[in-house]
Amino acid sequence: MDKTNNSDRIYFKNLDVVRFVAAFMIVILHAYEAWVGWYSEVGFLSGGTYKELTTSGKFVDQFIRNLGIGVDIFFLISGFLITYILLEEKKRYHKIHIGKFMIRRTLRIWPLYFLLIIISPIIVSWVDSSPNPNYLANIFFVGNFEIINSQTWVFPFSHFWSICIEEHFYLIWPFIIYFTPKKHLLSVFSLFIVSSILFRIYTSINMNYPWYTLYLHTFSRIDVLVIGAIAAFYYSEKPFQFVISKLTRILLIVLLVISLSVESVDYWNSILSAGFRKYFYISIIAILLLDYSFNPKLKHFLKEKSIIHYFGKVSYGIYMYSNILLLIVIKKIMWVYQISNMWIFFLITISLSIIIPIISYELFEKQILKLSKRFRVIKTDR
Repeated sequence: MDKTNNSDRIYFKNLDVVRFVAAFMIVILHAYEAWVGWYSEVGFLSGGTYKELTTSGKFVDQFIRNLGIGVDIFFLISGFLITYILLEEKKRYHKIHIGKFMIRRTLRIWPLYFLLIIISPIIVSWVDSSPNPNYLANIFFVGNFEIINSQTWVFPFSHFWSICIEEHFYLIWPFIIYFTPKKHLLSVFSLFIVSSILFRIYTSINMNYPWYTLYLHTFSRIDVLVIGAIAAFYYSEKPFQFVISKLTRILLIVLLVISLSVESVDYWNSILSAGFRKYFYISIIAILLLDYSFNPKLKHFLKEKSIIHYFGKVSYGIYMYSNILLLIVIKKIMWVYQISNMWIFFLITISLSIIIPIISYELFEKQILKLSKRFRVIKTDR
């Protein structure tokens, strides 16, 4: 089993690996898009022409561009962990200390988030980026709505939208768990999911250019967090095992890879696709995550405290720093030293996207996280 619970400590160790995988997916996606945007098509995907992608190149290109689904993996994990911790607190103490919950989340998310906002004017000036970002929108965690309104991704906050959505979730979720009787929780969760579906359908019908709203709006994306919450509800009621056969696991992975290689996950050309399409991918990912986390028969090739588990602990920093580093690497390394090799670009980007978050975690975030222990009602490793 994935969960350890020594002295009331809650820790799902395998989810650290999943966090890193999700973060690494985003790093690869953003690096690839940056390279194609600033340079040209990838040589080996275009048969060396750097113009038109080959047939196989189109499949690889589509797969990489769909790696943004790593954000949904983060949402699934967050929905599960946050809900499980809140349910366990309510079960053990018959209440939820909402103030302490808010402080814990603040100490985990805000320090790095606001550090990057504070140093952003220096970075923007250094790399000569334009247009100027909307600092106020991101300070108040409405950066996702600002992007919807402007329909523009602006450096260096273009990836902060997912943090904004998570903050909106944290703002309401402890109240939902606390004040909703247990027997009605699944109904409330279902209401959130149905409302999200109806919102996306309404948006696709009534907006001429709905893509940004479908992709970035809190109501559009909150359903995946709630799906994670449903798994937490059942696990809190009775810790379960989730076992699928090796063949089923392989078939699901192959199906997912093929699906991600054929068509864009974020292409919504009908009411049905806007409302329901994402659940095909989310269902496969959720089954694989449950199998990886709660299958006692699954042989894990990683040791319990592997370097990948550690990378999972710094995955928040990997996500936050990596997208900002891209423009710095391009303008201050690739251009200055006249490097045009894609593999060198990826090597530098990936290396810095791991090294800098580790330094940040050890010297800055980890020190602040020590304070959060004072506000823990249940011992966790989160």
